[in-house]
Amino acid sequence: MEQRGITMCRSDGSLIYHVWILESTEDWVHLCGEPLIDCDKKFFSNEDTWPDSSCIESSNYATCYNPHTGNQLFLFETEVPISTSVRACIHSGRTLSKLESDHFVLQVRYLLLQQTLERHWQENDAWLEGLHSLTSMLELNELLHNIMHNALIAIPAVDRGFLMLYDAETQKLVPKASIGMGSSIYDFKTNLGEGIGGKVFKDGVGHIYNTEQALEAMSNIQANNMKSLMASMENTEANPNLMAMAVPVRMNKEKLGVMIVHQINKKQKLTNDDLRRLQGFADQAAIAITNARLFSDLRETNEYLVKRNHIHEVFTKLSFKDSDLIMVAKTVEQMINLPVSLFDMTKNEWYPHYTPLSRRLMDTELPEKWENFVEPLTVTTNETYVHLYPIVNDGVPIGYFVVDLHRSLRPLDTVVLEQGSALVALKMVNTYSMTDMYYKQCYEFFNELLQYREPNLLASKSRDFGLSPDKPLFVTVLQLSGKAQVVKKRETHQRMLIAALLKELGSLEYLLFGFHDKVTIIMNATTESLQEILIKKLEKVVKLWTNKDAPILRGGIGRLYSGLEHVARSSEEANKSLAYLLSRGTPGIISYESIGINRLFLNQQTEDIDQFIQEVFAPLQSPKAQSSDLELTLRTYISANRSISDTAERLHIHQNTLYHRIRKIEEALAVDLNDSNDWLKLLLAYHLSESY
Repeated sequence: MEQRGITMCRSDGSLIYHVWILESTEDWVHLCGEPLIDCDKKFFSNEDTWPDSSCIESSNYATCYNPHTGNQLFLFETEVPISTSVRACIHSGRTLSKLESDHFVLQVRYLLLQQTLERHWQENDAWLEGLHSLTSMLELNELLHNIMHNALIAIPAVDRGFLMLYDAETQKLVPKASIGMGSSIYDFKTNLGEGIGGKVFKDGVGHIYNTEQALEAMSNIQANNMKSLMASMENTEANPNLMAMAVPVRMNKEKLGVMIVHQINKKQKLTNDDLRRLQGFADQAAIAITNARLFSDLRETNEYLVKRNHIHEVFTKLSFKDSDLIMVAKTVEQMINLPVSLFDMTKNEWYPHYTPLSRRLMDTELPEKWENFVEPLTVTTNETYVHLYPIVNDGVPIGYFVVDLHRSLRPLDTVVLEQGSALVALKMVNTYSMTDMYYKQCYEFFNELLQYREPNLLASKSRDFGLSPDKPLFVTVLQLSGKAQVVKKRETHQRMLIAALLKELGSLEYLLFGFHDKVTIIMNATTESLQEILIKKLEKVVKLWTNKDAPILRGGIGRLYSGLEHVARSSEEANKSLAYLLSRGTPGIISYESIGINRLFLNQQTEDIDQFIQEVFAPLQSPKAQSSDLELTLRTYISANRSISDTAERLHIHQNTLYHRIRKIEEALAVDLNDSNDWLKLLLAYHLSESY
């Protein structure tokens, strides 16, 4: 039988004895001490010199004396720590008595028991150290290294090992701690099912691998991983008899990783007890990992709350300082470290006013499409991604933070935008409140002008409101109408309209205010030509508004008068002009002078006008008249200004046919087209039918 291991030499008085035990490897191994000399090896390897083990059945031990060597030989079994055969030899020089033999066997048993207890205490210390590490360390990598170190102490049959954790992002097992391995082990990153670790992690069951099984399990390891593994096991080639043991690291049903140990130099056989011990340390690692993750989550949550509180304090201070919108936008930009601009929808204004981002977006149509978005969104403009964070008042967007996305937004970035938008919304609403109070004062003053009871007082007040009482003036009334809309959204559109008007009119002399769905403007104009310039400015705003996805805008303009006492008259004309557009359902803006003859019918009920038109044209709408296209002929004749040739050409008929139809029209309507009164009636009916 091949003799491997170490020997133990111990002195007991004048006697020296050697003790071997038969371990689970089925090889005789020495307990401790110095290596055997050659003669001892030759002696101990000779099975014939030892007593027959069959006699152990009837006694505690078998023994015999070898007179050639002067050694008393013993063979017996012990149950500690497991059933083990013990071969012991004492250099006595004589045959020992029964009492001496019993004493020697008892000493050997005591020695074995003492070693077993020492090993148990060592394992227990390793367990305690592992448990202590769980509560005394918060740094995960150091903790896992400690657990691996204690595992190798508690399992003397293994030389080295490492622990791998599953990385959900890469879907690989990644080494996190190692004992006795080279640094290249940390490059050994395997897929699930790859190598020993990959198989054990995938199956979720621990396993002991002999050399043949280990090599088979490692056969599917990728070349780069095999290179890293071999480099980390520097002296493996000197002893190719690799044995391994691997267990899953799991918490309840969640698999976290795998723990692997190798036996390279030691020759004690790995047992299921060793597998259970390793699984115990793997369970410790699972607890450590879970605790570390919980602590990390708690720390991150605490840091998040601290930073969120800091963000809140920053914007609270800005609020107390009454910082303007430019300062708020710059603060948001500094805190998220990304380019930021603030867009005020109601004023069509950017803050800061001229930044690369705002200049780039001014040239796009994006702002016109933002007014209905109340949730954050990311859009692409000029091949760049921008994030829009809405500033909302009562469910209606009134502005946006626009972020140039050089990177993805982090949770705290969103908190900054949230806090910043709340401050901006508060400042904008406060501004709206002050503006609404001013408009209310303007509206009250306007009503005083309409009544015109105290001229001197009104002249003084007009100067306070930006008007010159000594200069001619005219009134314009603009109205937003269309589909039924939320009041707050209507107010937003009205503010957008007012902002556009203020921007276009600039520093001219005027009084402007919004009330309900109307915007009223009283403007000074020293001459009619200046009034025309001002009207063109108003028309420009109305034209741009027509292109917006917003309520329909209509406006009426009164005539130019000198004196505040004529505000009421110009206002009445502006409202009549507005009513004219409303009656026709036409958007745009029109002056009172442009209405022309239609001014005579502004106060007429629509029903009366329709009745008059019907009375005139009804005889031409009979089946017989329609078969001859008499109504079409009359309308064409009127629109051609009574030209026979033009009318015939438009109708694609001969002139004689036209003369024949004209006679039929006169008969049907009982009129004479050469009579000025009859012709005026027909002309008026035609005009009204085209206008209303």
